[in-house]
Amino acid sequence: MKRNLRRWGALGAAAVSLAGAMVVTGGVTAAHASTSCDYRSVLINDSPGGDHMQLAYGHSHNTGNHFISGSTWDNTKGKHKWYWFADNDGGSDGDTGDTFYGYSWCSTSAPEGPISV
Repeated sequence: MKRNLRRWGALGAAAVSLAGAMVVTGGVTAAHASTSCDYRSVLINDSPGGDHMQLAYGHSHNTGNHFISGSTWDNTKGKHKWYWFADNDGGSDGDTGDTFYGYSWCSTSAPEGPISV
C-alpha cells in the first residue's frame, strides 16, 4: 500500500509539473503569435479622454490590441523587422502611453499605419 501511495504521489507531482510546463509554453506561444507576420485592421486609442482614435494593423487579444508601428530592412538577416506596440489606452482617462511589445522578422515590409479615423 505504501509503495502504491508513493507511486501515485510521484505521478501526481509529474502531472503538476507537466501542467506548469504547459502553462509556461502556452504563454510563450501566445506572445509569439502576437508578434507574427500576420495582421488585420484594429481600432486603437478608442477609450475616451486619450489619444485620437486610429485604425492600425495588428491583432486584437483578450488583454487589448497589439499593433505594428513600422518596419526596417535588416541586411544581415535579409528580412524586414516589424515593430509591435501594445495599445495602452486603458484607465479612467484613457491616456496611458503605448509601449513597445516586441518585434518579428518577416519576408515583407510592414503595412503603413496607423491611420486617423
